[in-house]
Amino acid sequence: MNLIDSEISNFYTRSSEESRLTLGLGPLEFERNKDLISRYLPDRKGLIADIGGGPGHYAQWLAALGHNILLVDPVPKHIQQAERRSKRSKYGFRAVLGEARALPMENNSADVVILHGPLYHLQDLEERLAVLKEARRILKIGGVVLGFGINHAASTLAALQNGLIHHDQVFAMCKQELLSGEHYPPADFPGILAQAFFHSPSALISEFKAAGFNPTAVLAVEGMAWMDQQYFESWSSPAKKRRLLELLKLTEANQELLCLSPHMMLAAEVDHMAP
Repeated sequence: MNLIDSEISNFYTRSSEESRLTLGLGPLEFERNKDLISRYLPDRKGLIADIGGGPGHYAQWLAALGHNILLVDPVPKHIQQAERRSKRSKYGFRAVLGEARALPMENNSADVVILHGPLYHLQDLEERLAVLKEARRILKIGGVVLGFGINHAASTLAALQNGLIHHDQVFAMCKQELLSGEHYPPADFPGILAQAFFHSPSALISEFKAAGFNPTAVLAVEGMAWMDQQYFESWSSPAKKRRLLELLKLTEANQELLCLSPHMMLAAEVDHMAP
């Protein structure tokens, strides 16, 4: 029995999330996500809920920093990979099969909740709100939730750069994302991410507020750095990489530039005045 839509489960079963962060723009995403997450970690040893944590890349890193980690993911393949990763590591973590709308955690138990995939793999607004309300339930007083979203302009920008915007199916996909946020992979491109919801920055903020959170920051992950025409050459050059990261730090919080970043991270605290 699948905990999530079978198309999403099948996509991740067929694809290699284990290696994704080592390919293409993956290293930029991984380095930036670690940078952004590290700004919100507790000074003392804390319990981090890594929801939608996949094969455990972030869980392994967080465990090595001294935190207790519970990784929850709805894809059995990911749990198996995460468990192997934990066993191989000097710093282990727990990985359990579960779903973001019904987390196997006690009330007020987590110092930080990280939401990787749940916010973009649930197309229905009420289901995304259910995820956020679960995150609110398990957060300790003073805790923080870090929600990652895919930008509604991400596919369009990528298609413009690689020339695929003139493929009819790709253009139809981009229009749908820009107009409604709903993402459906074109039939001719089976490797594209399974059905999902791509947020505008304002929509992401609105959903967190509706779930009883007070957003404190919305930050670009890759920002505009990936648009460097010689990106891969630049990333392999220490001097050019430093310049790209400097550009990212300069623009990461600029709300008017957020749509240029494929991913964004929203940090929020519980709004205790909300019902």
